[in-house]
Amino acid sequence: MTNVIQIGNTQRGFTRMDNSIMEALAAVDLPAREFRVVMAIARQTIGYNVESKRLSADEIGKLTNMRRDVVSKAISHLLERRVIFRVGGSRGDLGVSPVSEWAFYDEKNESLSETKTSHSAQIVSLRHDASETKTATCFLYTKKTTLPSEEIVTPPVKAKPAAQAKSRKPSSAGFGLTHMLADNPHAIPDQLLQDWIALRNKKRAALSATVWTALNAELDKCVAAGISAETAMTEALVAGWQGFKVDWVVNRLTTEGRMPARNTTAPDFHSGDTSWANDLGDL
Repeated sequence: MTNVIQIGNTQRGFTRMDNSIMEALAAVDLPAREFRVVMAIARQTIGYNVESKRLSADEIGKLTNMRRDVVSKAISHLLERRVIFRVGGSRGDLGVSPVSEWAFYDEKNESLSETKTSHSAQIVSLRHDASETKTATCFLYTKKTTLPSEEIVTPPVKAKPAAQAKSRKPSSAGFGLTHMLADNPHAIPDQLLQDWIALRNKKRAALSATVWTALNAELDKCVAAGISAETAMTEALVAGWQGFKVDWVVNRLTTEGRMPARNTTAPDFHSGDTSWANDLGDL
């Protein structure tokens, strides 16, 4: 017959294929793209009478006329099915596995959760203890007993249940305007307190009962110096202080000539009042 190609012409060359591999390729359930990748690897290894050969995804892509990413997925799945093997790491040599090790059918695990990753990769792990994620394809079939470092993948950290996440609530309510008004010994107006809280928030300064107690202590000193608590708070806000000392307020008012005169019970010796002399005469 004229349409029968003779392989006796050694100038063109031919690949001698093991009969068991030919029969297995006819029986194995593989997608067309993966089948093309197997044939390309077989051509480069069995065709040259070698067990394995270093073949990159780009090289196989040129042989199969497929994109690099498509070839990489096909190689990963074929390694999972043990149709091919890899010696070494992710860039190790590739070869066709013995037929006795092939997984002829892609058995899907019903317990695996359907995720967007599993649909996009179209890869089903054959191990019952592996989660269906992209990292599952990193545990590839290899002839080495120890996986290289690039193939070791840290198991994913499980997310904590929502009930446990909700339980993370502060043990007590935060200190705020309500607490300050409840303990307001100097009767500072609400608006002034709100403005002071807003100033501390702007400066990212925490507000607590300790801060409020310390502030009232300084206000006590201001009152003792003849400065009302409301005046001291107002000066602090105008100056942009998130907190203050009595000396700051006194210096500010003194510099601007607004420091109120202190009340004193001592007699004024320079005034026309001579009642103090009469009092001394009665002694």
